[in-house]
Order: sequence, then structure tokens, then C-alpha cells
Amino acid sequence: MAEYNVQREARNALLNQVLTDSRLGLSPAVIEACKEVTFVGDDKPFIPTPLKITESSSALSGLVGALASVVAAERYGVHQGVEINTDKATLFLMSVLLPTVNGVSFLEVDIIRKAMAEADIYDMGKPIHRQCTNIYQCKDKRWFHLHGSMNASRTMEMVGVPEQDVTKEEAQKIYGKKVAQWNSEEIDQTANEKYHQAGVICNTPEEFFATPHGKIMGEEPLYTLTPIKAPRKSWPKSTSEGFRPLEGVKVIDFSRVIAAPAASKLLAALGADVIKISCSNLPDIDILLPDMNTGKRDVDLDLKTEAGKAEFKRILKDADVLVDGYRPGAFERLGFTSATLREINPSLIYVRENCYGFKGPLSHRSGWQQVSDCLVGLSWLQGKFMGLNEPVVPLLPNSDYQTGLIGAAAIIQALLTRTQEDVTFDIDISLTQYNIWYYRLGQYDEQQSKELLARNPGFSVRHYDEMTSLLSKSLAAVNTSRPGLVKTPEFYLKMSGKEWGVGDMSILGAPFNLEKSVIDYRVPSGRRGWATLEWKS
Repeated sequence: MAEYNVQREARNALLNQVLTDSRLGLSPAVIEACKEVTFVGDDKPFIPTPLKITESSSALSGLVGALASVVAAERYGVHQGVEINTDKATLFLMSVLLPTVNGVSFLEVDIIRKAMAEADIYDMGKPIHRQCTNIYQCKDKRWFHLHGSMNASRTMEMVGVPEQDVTKEEAQKIYGKKVAQWNSEEIDQTANEKYHQAGVICNTPEEFFATPHGKIMGEEPLYTLTPIKAPRKSWPKSTSEGFRPLEGVKVIDFSRVIAAPAASKLLAALGADVIKISCSNLPDIDILLPDMNTGKRDVDLDLKTEAGKAEFKRILKDADVLVDGYRPGAFERLGFTSATLREINPSLIYVRENCYGFKGPLSHRSGWQQVSDCLVGLSWLQGKFMGLNEPVVPLLPNSDYQTGLIGAAAIIQALLTRTQEDVTFDIDISLTQYNIWYYRLGQYDEQQSKELLARNPGFSVRHYDEMTSLLSKSLAAVNTSRPGLVKTPEFYLKMSGKEWGVGDMSILGAPFNLEKSVIDYRVPSGRRGWATLEWKS
């Protein structure tokens, strides 16, 4: 890998894979700003995966940074450089694991663990629940990613697994025997169309692109902006120093898990006022909250009640952006559509995020990162990279966090355009749109792959390594291949932990730096429901 250079490849991905797609509608100012982005860091990849994970994250971080720099130039007359540290852009993909309190992992702090556990309503840490979400082989020898979502009971009912106290290994054997009784197409249809649970057959990339859904989504751009005629809206008046690009922009985050929340978190880092709508009656992934709630004021609001809807409409009137990350159709069933939202707020930018994309025969299905990774064929590529004849879920919440980068970029682009034209936008982003783009960046060649694996001695993953296991193994691999990297002090921002009941916390900062604009989180991380439902100004 002597001639391979991560920074050069990241720049190539930005300039030749993003900027050349005219469907994205990037302005000349944004294109020029992208050309000025600089990339620094270790020049060799270090995550043991066949696809260009660091290069992708760095390129998309460069796009977000460039868009933010154009906003700062328009708002403040400030012209500045954008720098992407490719090492930090890689750690961004494992941000969920990195918060600390006084140098100690948040996972070792009892008061945080207890607060997080309030979100795990259905005890998804229990082995028989957790191993419901994993890859198992079917009767026809194809592999299926079974998924228990945030409540495993429906999927357990479907495959005939009762509640029981068993070990992780025992649970895997139980599910393995049950799934082996199904043909892959049968369990795929039953899970998605009868039980309305996520789950997918593990395709190869060739198989995916040969499907009707693959053919349709393969023609889609990285993200989709649909213009809607509306009054143009100027940037809000800035009342603070720091040249924060999105100072005063109001964002509602109606989402859970990672992809959509990552988009709103990045907007918060750029100065936006973000209100996250949580509901104590609904579960969330507990381990994600310290990272995903950074920069946001988390409010407990039940939109299934008339009172909750009324309160939501009240803050919606003044919002600039609404990010919707719930399963397809959920928001509409609450009475909110693109049209009804614009009756309340004509200039609102409305963002939808899902797994499969918003076109094609599978667009109605619910899904997760692992589902899209298996759908598009990335799991088979990871397995083959490891020398296995089985699919393995790719490492880290990669497509989740990188879809968040895409969402942030699309939103900033829409905000820019809305100040210049009588228009607002519906924005569609999906894990699958990202994964297709990611796949098309290409893979490391045979020699590069060997050198990458050699940089990670002892690293081993199998089809039965679900996301918790993969995160743990990936962090251990980074600590082996890049000792001390995760503790690089300048990568982190210190903030109060009072909303968790602890002292100061350290959270990984945004994966881009602007020369003059302050990039930080003025609202600290906090537990669910800690804030009141009011805009800051």
C-alpha cells in the first residue's frame, strides 16, 4: 500500500464522485469551496474493511464543511479554509463509544447507565432479545438478517422463540435452528409484509442491483431535494460571536437511533438550535443517547395525543427544519404530511430519512443500518474480505453516521437556496442511497487488503457478530492499529454533564474544522426529556 494515500483518495471522492453529480444542484460557490478543502492525517487506512470507509467519511465531511463555509461567507463576509482530519473523520463513525466522564468511559458510570436504561423499555440487552438481531442461515442455504428492532417480541413470535434466560451463545443456537426451518424468501416476506418487522436476505452486490429495487435505487443520487414554492427566508440575525454558520436556525429532530439524529447533531455543531422530540412511552437505543443527544434539548412529547400534537404545531410554526427519522408512514399516520406541514409553516424544510429509500417496491419497509448493509451486498464483501464464505455485518455504524453527514449537507444546501429563491424543499435521504454510493467508490485491491489486515493482527469477525460485538471488536482493532488515537485530546469537546447528573463530559467533536467559525456544542448532552419545549430565542 506504499503508493496509496487516504487524503488523495478522499479528495478524489469529493471532487470526482460528489461534485460531478449535477443532480445534486450544488452551486458554483459550493463547488469552489469544496476544491479548497484540505485533508490531513495518517495516509494509510486502518479500519479492517474492504470498502473505503475513511475516504468516504472524509469526503462527505468535506462537503458539509464546504457548505458551512459558504454560509459563513454569505452571513458574515468571512472567507476561511476547511480542514478534514481523516483520522477524526474515521473516529466520527464510532462516536457512540467515545464519550467519557473525567477520563472514564460513560459505560462505566453507574448514574449514566441507570439513566440510559430508562430508554430500554423492552430489555433489549437480554441475550434472547439481543440475538434476535443477527445473521442466520436459512433452509435454502441463503443468509437472512433477522431483526428484533427495539422490541424483539414480534420477531420472536414469528420464529417461535419463547422468553427464556440463556447465554448469548445459547440464544444464537436457538435462533439459528429456528431460521434454518425457513426458506429465505418465505421469512423475508413473512417478517416484512405480515409482521411488519425489519429483516432482509443477504444479497451480493450483483444480486442486489439485479432486483427491481436495486435497479430503481441504483439510479438515485446521493440525496434528493424536491423544490416546493414558498416565501424565501433570510438568515436569522446573529446575536453572538464566533461566526457560527447556522446561528439562530431552528431544527426539530423527530427521530431515533443514529442516521437522522446524526444529521441534526451536526447542525447543532454549526450553531443551530435543535429540539429533539422524545417520548417516554417509546423505546430508544440506550447506548446511543450520550452521543446522539449532544447539542440538543431533549423534550418528552407524545404526538399520539391531541395535547402533544398541539404543542408540536406550536413550535413547528417557527422551525426552519424538521428531520423525520421514523419508519415510513409513521409521521403521516400522526396527521403530518409535506402538505399539512406547509399549512403550518410554508417555508419549512422537511427531511425524511429511511433505510430502503423512498422509491422502489421495498420503500415501505422499515429497516436499520444492518438491513441496508445486507440488502446492498456490503455484508458479503466484509465476509469475503475476512476470508469467509458467509456474510458479516460491516464494522461500525458506518452507513448510519455517513447518512447523517449526507443529511446535514443536504439541509445546509437547502437553507442556502431558501435565502436566495422563493423555494423550500422536501429532502429524502436513505441508508441505501448512501450504501450504493459507498459501494461505487470501489474496494481496496488484493495487496492493499492484505496490508490492511496485517495492520490489524488477531482481528476476527463472523456472521454471528451483531452490532454490539462488532463495535467492541472494532474499538479494540483501532486501539491495536492506531494506539492512542481514540484519546487524542484535541479531537474532543468538554461540556457539562449536569443533565446526566455527572461532572464534565468529553464528546468527540464534529469531523470538520473551519478556520474562523466556532464549531462546538453549546447545549450539553443530556438524558431523555430533560428540557422544556421552547426555542432559545
